[in-house]
Amino acid sequence: MKKRKIGYTYGSVSGYFAFRKQKSIAFESTLERDLLTLLEFNDSVCDVIEQPITIEYINANGRNTTYTPDFLVYFNETETILLDVVRKPLLIEVKPRRIIQKKFKDLRPKFKIATKYASQNDMIFKIYDEEKIRGAYFQNITFLKRYKNLEYDLDEEQRILTYVDMLGSTTIDHILESLFITKIQKGLALGQIWHLLANKSLLCLYGEPLNYQTTVWLNDNYDEEKLNG
Repeated sequence: MKKRKIGYTYGSVSGYFAFRKQKSIAFESTLERDLLTLLEFNDSVCDVIEQPITIEYINANGRNTTYTPDFLVYFNETETILLDVVRKPLLIEVKPRRIIQKKFKDLRPKFKIATKYASQNDMIFKIYDEEKIRGAYFQNITFLKRYKNLEYDLDEEQRILTYVDMLGSTTIDHILESLFITKIQKGLALGQIWHLLANKSLLCLYGEPLNYQTTVWLNDNYDEEKLNG
């Protein structure tokens, strides 16, 4: 597969995204970079391929032309009690809304042929603009990301996780008020809770506002040996 050429684009920012420290994915705008941030955090995503295919077609003027979507996203199978659910791969085009609106007449045939190609190949074609990408979910995981690699007291981590496991679920405020006394202790513990949410040892509804009333619960996949000391 040919490497994506990175140069000046409408986003004016381009580079390479270290996806889960497993591969580098080229992006050509901050919007593409932010989509990759979303996909990386989503555990149901197993792989992302940049500019995966080039579709050849004949345009309205009878000329041969091509269209290359930005990303192809593959998902893990979801196991349920009754059956295994397989999500179709997602073929994605990333464009700012203003570009879509300004150049829709030129883009429409490309999107149409991509939709047809995806349908014929058991995929789904989607267009992502800033409204789809930079919502509350993105804002929250961007906020949590600053806590992801910080180091905290492991004994306090175990104490928080054990307490949440005992309750099943609880609010952040309840954890702070129940386990910590001073303002300094509560401030450090709040950062540690953000750290646990960033690393998914604790979980919450990431698309909802993050605050003291956020309900959290233990990740079922958390290492039980670590939890039990």
